[in-house]
Amino acid sequence: MNNNKKTILIVDDEPEIRGLMQEILSEEGYLTSSAKNAKEAQRIIADSSPDLVYLDIWLPDIDGISLLKEWSETKQLSFPVIMISGHATIETAVKATRLGAFDVIEKPLSIEKLVASAEKALIAAKKTTGQDLALLFKNNCNAYADTFLDLDVAANTDQILFLNGETGAEKGEFAKYVHYQKHNKEDNFVNIQLNLLAADEQQENESIISELDNFIDTIKEGTIFLSGYSELIIKDQIQARNTLQNLPLAQGIKFIVGVNFSKKDKKLMQNEELDTIFFDEVLVDLPPLRQCLQDIPELLKGCVDYFSITEELMPRRFSLAAQNMLTKYAWPGNIKQLTNMVHATLLRPGKEIVNIEEIEETLTLQGPSGDLLVQKDILSMTMLEAKEQFEKAYLSRQLELVGGKVTELSRRVDMERTNLYRKLSSLNIDYKKKQ
Repeated sequence: MNNNKKTILIVDDEPEIRGLMQEILSEEGYLTSSAKNAKEAQRIIADSSPDLVYLDIWLPDIDGISLLKEWSETKQLSFPVIMISGHATIETAVKATRLGAFDVIEKPLSIEKLVASAEKALIAAKKTTGQDLALLFKNNCNAYADTFLDLDVAANTDQILFLNGETGAEKGEFAKYVHYQKHNKEDNFVNIQLNLLAADEQQENESIISELDNFIDTIKEGTIFLSGYSELIIKDQIQARNTLQNLPLAQGIKFIVGVNFSKKDKKLMQNEELDTIFFDEVLVDLPPLRQCLQDIPELLKGCVDYFSITEELMPRRFSLAAQNMLTKYAWPGNIKQLTNMVHATLLRPGKEIVNIEEIEETLTLQGPSGDLLVQKDILSMTMLEAKEQFEKAYLSRQLELVGGKVTELSRRVDMERTNLYRKLSSLNIDYKKKQ
């Protein structure tokens, strides 16, 4: 099997069991280490965090449940833990699971049971890390502490949840976080773009209702994430609102709506005299990345780990100078820009250390939303295609620098305004949205 040399720590006071488990797992290609008590396990984990830990419930110094609780409370639980015991009770198993244990298995351990449990735990750990960028902010961003408290509460209600965040806030990832509080698979997480479902002038206003009904019938239970609400015109926003209000909430289905409300919008929502309020909703704000600048170094490291796992990219480290620079950056493209920037640096061949020059180059090639403006395979293009790529990158960046003002852009790039409008349109640059 291909396990990419995953490291496994075995914590058990019986030397025969430790030796046998190490032998079996080593033959499967894993790197193993062992500890005979809790103190020794703590020392090993302090030096390097393993990918998986087998933890005996009964240890001579500190019992396994207490050790697991300590790891959980001190946020050291960055790895799956499988509890092992010769006589675990149901109460003990439940307690271990609540504290974060992946599984509880009983001795004696067969080769099949041991190998299967390791594979299952490591696959689940990779899946969770690979699906949930929101965990980066839960674990590494102080500005999001209250946000996650609100999300945890919202996950356990039947009310519609509105995730409010600026462009690039990756609302879908936070919607997945809420989803995974009750479900353990992504199969029943559905993303519906409301702006694509909105009825046009020639159709009856039934499209959103019928589509939602279809999805409800399909998934039965799970989460329906509705994006694109703020992109709808007012009449379609009202239709979507009325649809959600009048739709019989299917048992087991959680509705989450991604929005981009201004302070004025939120005041309107709270004014019952205006026909702009949802009758049964929870609104949770997602802070923009510019409010998390002090946490940028940890977020950079988290993003590197994320892409190293999900795409098996070679990890790189950001220099202190590069980190300091990025803690002063405005991040106009929000979280999406951060993740795209890290991803771009890992895709590029280079030294282990990412320096300021490389960061500046990468950010220059990113648009306001964080998307790359110039494709990395530009040398394979024709001259005409490359010219178009450059023009789009150049004008998009200049438009960002002038705050979306086309008149000022015209002066800045020395181009007559009528011609400039034509050029922006031909390059599909959304200048209207920016003004």
